[in-house]
Amino acid sequence: MDLQNDIIVRGKSYEMPFSKGILARSLTAAGLKPSIAYRIAWDIYENLKKENIKVIDKAELRRRVYYYLISKNYDEVAKKYLLWRMVLGRRPIVILIGGASGVGTSTIAFEIASRLGIPSVIGTDSIREVMRKIISRDLIPTLYESSYTAWKVLKDDDEDKKIKYIKGFERHCETVLTGVEAVINRCLLEGQSVIIEGTHLVPTLLKDKYLDNPHVVFIMLTVCDEKLHKMRFYARGRVSSRPTERYLRYFKIIRIINKYMVETAKKKGVPVIENIKISETVDKCLNIITEKLKNIIELEGLSEEDMLESA
Repeated sequence: MDLQNDIIVRGKSYEMPFSKGILARSLTAAGLKPSIAYRIAWDIYENLKKENIKVIDKAELRRRVYYYLISKNYDEVAKKYLLWRMVLGRRPIVILIGGASGVGTSTIAFEIASRLGIPSVIGTDSIREVMRKIISRDLIPTLYESSYTAWKVLKDDDEDKKIKYIKGFERHCETVLTGVEAVINRCLLEGQSVIIEGTHLVPTLLKDKYLDNPHVVFIMLTVCDEKLHKMRFYARGRVSSRPTERYLRYFKIIRIINKYMVETAKKKGVPVIENIKISETVDKCLNIITEKLKNIIELEGLSEEDMLESA
C-alpha cells in the first residue's frame, strides 16, 4: 500500500501529496544516480513519518532535503538542488536545443524535460505547421519544403550547390523562427518554462536579444561521425512514421546543414555537444543549464543563505 498521500506538501497556492518520485527526479537532475536519489527520497519520507508530520511547507521540505544532502557529503548536489528549486517554478527558463535532422534533438529535449519537470516541449516542426496555416505557399514557397529541400524553390540556378543548399535552409528557417520568437516572448512574459527543439534553431538567425537573455539557454547538438548519423535515421524509421528513404536521399545535404549549424553556433558562442550517448549528452546539457541559472542568481545578488530563506 502506498502511504505517500499521508503527507501533504503545501505551497503558497496549492497542496499536493508528497511524492518520492518527484523528489527523486529533482535529485537526479542535480547529479545523483537514480538509485541513490530514490533512496534519499525514501529516507526523507521516512523521517517525516517518524516525526508524525502530516503537512509540511514546501520551503521547509526543501531545506530538509538540502541539509540532508549536506549531511551525506553531497555538497555539490545540495547546491545544484537548491539552485534548480530556487529558479524553476519561480522564473521562466527557455531552453533551445538545436541540431540538424537526425542528431537527436527531440530525444534529448524530452529527457531534459523529464529530469527538470518542465511540462512543455515544443518541436519547431510544429511551429512550422502553424506558420504554414497563416502564410501562403505563393508568398514563401521555401516554408512548404523540408529544411533540406528548400533550395529547390530558389530562383537562382547558377550558384554553387552548397551555397544554394544553405541559402534555401536559411530562408526556410527564417520564417519558422518568427514563430519561435513569438513563443519565447510569450513564455518569458507569462513566466512559463519551456523547451524548444528542432533543426530551425539557427544561432545566427535568432535575434541577439534572445541569445543574450539570461533566461534563455541555447545548446547545439551534433553528430560528427557520418556513419553514426546515418544509422540514426534507420533506427528512427523503425519506431516512427518518418520517411527514412527520403532522409537518406538527401543525407549529404543534411550533413552540410549539420556542419553549418555547428559553425553558426561557434560563431555566436553557443555550446556544441556531440550527441553519442543519451545519458552523457543529458548530463552535459544539465551542466550548461546549471551554469546559466547560476548567472541568474548572481545577477540578483542572492547568496546561498538567501536562497534557503526564500526557497
